[in-house]
Amino acid sequence: MDLAAALGLGSSAAVAFVGAGGKKTAMGQLTVEGTDQGYNVGYTTTTAMPPPPDLPLTLTGPDEWRADLESHDPPVAVAREEVADPARVDRKVRGFEASLVEELSEAVLFDWLLVKADGARKREFKAPGDGEPVVPSTASHVVPVASAAAVGEALTTDVVHRPERVEDITGLRVGDTITAAAVGTVLTHPEGGLRNAPAEASVIPLVNKADTETQQHTARDVLTHALSQTERCSRGVITSFKSDVCEVVSAADVQEGATDD
Repeated sequence: MDLAAALGLGSSAAVAFVGAGGKKTAMGQLTVEGTDQGYNVGYTTTTAMPPPPDLPLTLTGPDEWRADLESHDPPVAVAREEVADPARVDRKVRGFEASLVEELSEAVLFDWLLVKADGARKREFKAPGDGEPVVPSTASHVVPVASAAAVGEALTTDVVHRPERVEDITGLRVGDTITAAAVGTVLTHPEGGLRNAPAEASVIPLVNKADTETQQHTARDVLTHALSQTERCSRGVITSFKSDVCEVVSAADVQEGATDD
């Protein structure tokens, strides 16, 4: 798998992940790939997150972060403080305001800064709520994420975080079956995956958990719809971290297919 190449990362990047169904796993994969390529990688959040189990964690504040991070070799996770009595997980840390993440990304400490920019409560699919996502203005890449496993399931809180927001964007109603088109619509909708993305950032939707051939076909259907809805995205990516799948779907190919039809 070469996720970094699929996302079009170069030697310097600030990558914000939004959505549900694979943000932390994708960030972990990029941490490994970047480190293997000799890049200094930082891992942080503008919301809250369980700290990544395979990285050292530095807790720091707005006045101390540079000195604290200069004393630790990357890759490293960085956050503001522990969350007392976190729900659903044993341990969680609270991240930084966007302005401090912008300072982090403009510093010379990291070649790649990976940012979890919203939460999804371990669901497969979501649309952002009020105040979400918190994407730093310095993000060079924004990656809206959804899981292929959501398609075919009912639009309920068992599978979807903020199903009422999905209703607003797609016209589905709670209890309806989630379609590939609905997931694709949310991924590249101005009030979905594109929400708060900096104007100059590359936006690459990612459909994860394409573990089987059937789910890979579903993921292609999702991205075909997502990429047909906007001129903002030049590509999308299908992944399965379980089955070692990393496939790029080109917007140009999607448009050519639509013309052929």
